[in-house]
Amino acid sequence: VIVAAYQAAGTVTRTLESIAAQTLKPTEVVVVDDGSTDGTFETAKAYDPHMNGIRLRIVRSETNQGAGTARNRAIEESTGVYLAFLDADDEWLPEKLERSLEVLNSSGSILVSHDYIRREPDGSERIVLECSKNFNQPGDPYVRLYRQGYIATSGVVARRDAVLAADGFDEFLPTAQDFALWLSMLSRKGAKFEIFPGPLLRYN
Repeated sequence: VIVAAYQAAGTVTRTLESIAAQTLKPTEVVVVDDGSTDGTFETAKAYDPHMNGIRLRIVRSETNQGAGTARNRAIEESTGVYLAFLDADDEWLPEKLERSLEVLNSSGSILVSHDYIRREPDGSERIVLECSKNFNQPGDPYVRLYRQGYIATSGVVARRDAVLAADGFDEFLPTAQDFALWLSMLSRKGAKFEIFPGPLLRYN
């Protein structure tokens, strides 16, 4: 699991809690504290005893370098065959990894994602179904992805080798590094992806 964290002392505990509660436990979690000054590193480290046997690694950057750089560093530090991305203010529902790996392996995909629950600042929530809805419309799902950008990054599970073959996140883009990476990965011949229904992420 790849977690980029910046000024996330108030949220990273619930993020790690949602990982520890997965029905299919990941091998490791790599958190990159991207130059935070609010105690993000210490807060994440304090949760280590509660990870239910999952290895937690926390890497600190002295200065803030951006989400793309932080995610790339976490990928470099990781050792697994699969990468699952989760921002340090979001949460997974318990079956997220189990269902994602089932779909990824059964479909022959290099990347999968799903619908999500959007939590507003006032605490209200709504289920966002446009991810799977847009993917399953008639026509080329890659063209629709280019036009509509319907993949939620904190929902993505991907093959590590496919991420590396696409050179990871573009560290020079100020925004949308994730969108650019998905397009690059999926533009390659034979690359398949699947966006399946069901809200398995709480996006804050």
